[in-house]
Amino acid sequence: MEFCRLHASAAPQTWLASRPMSPSTLQRPAPHTLTRPRILPKGMPPKEAAQSLLRGDSFSIHCHYGRGAEILEQLARIHPAPAPTSDYATRMAFAQKHRNAERRLFAPIEDHRVALRDARSIGFLKELYPDTRSFWLPFPDVQELHGAWRKYQEGTHLAVLGHKIHPFYGTYVPTRVSHLELFGTWLSNYAGPRHRAVDVGTGCGVLAMMIAKSGFNHVVATDCNPNALESVRRDLKRREAVTSMNLLECDLLGTDPAPADLIVFNPPWLHGEIRSYLDQALFFNDNLFERFFEQAHRTITPNGRVVLVFSNIMQLLQPERPHPILQELETGRFHLVNKTQRRIKNASNGPGPRRRTKERVEIWELSLQDPLK
Repeated sequence: MEFCRLHASAAPQTWLASRPMSPSTLQRPAPHTLTRPRILPKGMPPKEAAQSLLRGDSFSIHCHYGRGAEILEQLARIHPAPAPTSDYATRMAFAQKHRNAERRLFAPIEDHRVALRDARSIGFLKELYPDTRSFWLPFPDVQELHGAWRKYQEGTHLAVLGHKIHPFYGTYVPTRVSHLELFGTWLSNYAGPRHRAVDVGTGCGVLAMMIAKSGFNHVVATDCNPNALESVRRDLKRREAVTSMNLLECDLLGTDPAPADLIVFNPPWLHGEIRSYLDQALFFNDNLFERFFEQAHRTITPNGRVVLVFSNIMQLLQPERPHPILQELETGRFHLVNKTQRRIKNASNGPGPRRRTKERVEIWELSLQDPLK
């Protein structure tokens, strides 16, 4: 996939909710245009094709869309994932090898449609490739685009908002809501100033929309992912709320943010390798929290609040890593006002009881002033 560099050093750009992003700035799977991939031999069994992908061969399917899905299903069978108890390095090595094999299977795109029998329409192809009519995409990218288009059309209802959102391609959407509900509880009890709030790394914009509904005069939603900002812009337009929020394309809070009474950050909860914008919603690198707290310290008003929506999942899966929020509190720049937590709601996997979990979602409320003084 193509991904632009983070805007850590570039001057931030402000995007009003009514201003669409240019197609040239949106992130998309990289089109394969230079050489035609070798066509999958007619009659090759899916298992044999999957084995060929694992050996490093590349080819394009040319008949039914379902054939590509069958090959990837066979790939999953002959190259099964390691046990969940395996160490992190083993699981990451498997994921990389499997991903490389999958992406050696291509599908042809002609006139903004997948040129395979039984392939369904994907509206994003015309939006993301307006000037490219003939190319190839790795089959997993086509599947992802199809799923994203369906989710975009149908929408996802979020009870914390009371309405659907329609996430644009390449925008992270939470699959669980316990942390959103916990933040909603915190926000309903917030009694501080409500002039300006910032939602850092807004994603699909849920927290920013919750903040806007709570009565803040001005809400800024930031993200380095232009697709996320386009997604929020379109949802605001559907709700006829185009003047309620400004969208800022930048790294975290940007280079020169205005003072804010509330800074909310739902950071990734695990340390890991980042290869895409969506990975940034799931994994953090070594200096993410250090940069955030440095920027937040310059931006928050004297009586303001910095709120992090977090989880104890890192302590459960990566206990060897120091806790990034506790590390910051040891510096003395911020003080802990309150920490609340709630057990996550796990959906059951089919019939039977729900799985028990030790995971908790958390709200960390910080301030410049020591609440005990």
